[in-house]
Amino acid sequence: MPKAALLLYDPAPSPWASKVRQLCAIQGLRFSAVDTAQLDRPIRDLAQGLPAPGSAGEPLPEPLLLLCHLSSPQLDKVLQGLRNAGVPRTCLKAILTPTNAGWTPRVLYDELCREREQLS
Repeated sequence: MPKAALLLYDPAPSPWASKVRQLCAIQGLRFSAVDTAQLDRPIRDLAQGLPAPGSAGEPLPEPLLLLCHLSSPQLDKVLQGLRNAGVPRTCLKAILTPTNAGWTPRVLYDELCREREQLS
């Protein structure tokens, strides 16, 4: 089974990003920073830590957290850790699923924004 991982796209960078990296180290998760050049690669490739050459497109306007290969207990601990690290509740977060594994972070971002709009 692939190693549990947290992928963070953070264009700003956010003041809480270093705490997220520490959280991953404490909880034994692989941490990967996703840069703008990787936004057009399939999420499954990024989650596996595969080399991700890409082309530099437009950055996304806000951070995106991707939680990959976590068990339910790990997910609970990570979500609590993210709250403790000061990650805003409004930060977009997603769990890797069979449905979104082939999507790019850009496609996932658009979908999460649509969902957020429907909830407001």
